[in-house]
Amino acid sequence: MELDLTTFFFALFLGLFVAALEKVIQQTYSIWKRSHRLMNPYLYMIWIEAVVNLTFSIITFLYLSEIIPNSLAFFIGTVALWAIQTQLLSQIIANRVALIMTSRRKSQQFKWALAIPITLVNISVFCIWIPAHMPGASQTIITLNNVWERVEKSFFLILDLGLNIFFLYLVRSRLISGGLTKYWRLYNFNIGIVGVSTCMDILLLGFLSLSNPYIYVQFAPVAYIVKLNIELTMAVLISKVVRSSSNDRHDDPYSSSNNISRRRTHRTSFTATNHRDSSFPGAMKMNTHVSGPALNEHDDHEHQGPGIMMKTVITTVRTDDAEGSTEELVANQKRLSE
Repeated sequence: MELDLTTFFFALFLGLFVAALEKVIQQTYSIWKRSHRLMNPYLYMIWIEAVVNLTFSIITFLYLSEIIPNSLAFFIGTVALWAIQTQLLSQIIANRVALIMTSRRKSQQFKWALAIPITLVNISVFCIWIPAHMPGASQTIITLNNVWERVEKSFFLILDLGLNIFFLYLVRSRLISGGLTKYWRLYNFNIGIVGVSTCMDILLLGFLSLSNPYIYVQFAPVAYIVKLNIELTMAVLISKVVRSSSNDRHDDPYSSSNNISRRRTHRTSFTATNHRDSSFPGAMKMNTHVSGPALNEHDDHEHQGPGIMMKTVITTVRTDDAEGSTEELVANQKRLSE
């Protein structure tokens, strides 16, 4: 039964890996076609994550099939591969979040703030998990490992969920709320993938209760390859949404259909994002500009409803695609409280 479950997980992983590898190759070609070079942090991360995941899955399957014997070197290698996977997956998600952060310095601080606690957890697993799986391990270290594995899995569940919720918050507060309604597509898709990603973490945590708890190690590559597929799909979707020409203004709850007798139009100016180093397949550079004085300079008063002051804000988002073309999207109507 245990071997059947191990084989099933391994076969499932291989199927998902093929899909992920196809996306990795497509995105690599897209970036190479645009820049004619492959020195790209995003490419490094997705390729290393894919190769490490494949290696991890193969050696775990061979170990559970009793082809590879247990040894200190094997366990050290296993934990090292796992540590690389956890670090890269978190940084790939952070790379997505950083696209919407307004400060390059803050986005770098955000990535370091992720890497440090994950590194500490990785070190703790080296110190606890390896001794607990060595022949002759004491009952104390085995019990400690059983507890710590659940803590560690819960940590990554909360971390992954938190990153995705933070991304949703940024999309909603900095893009959609400014009138860029086309980002609802990205927002809604991310809500769906949050559930899938969280389910992977929950299953990984639940498999610790199997009669042979080491089998969960064979499921880990399945969970990680699902997450990698999600991030690869998100990268393509972000690129498509940013470069799309449609911005459905009729979806805006504060559109011009509101019954307002007078409105004042302003141009303001700020930069939403400007991250070339994220290097997603579409190579987007997304800037939001609002500039200049009020358009209706002869209208010195604003319509005031019951507790609400309505202004029209014109937001222009310029996006440089692979060929360097520029897209200007105009979104209006922003509700401001008195």
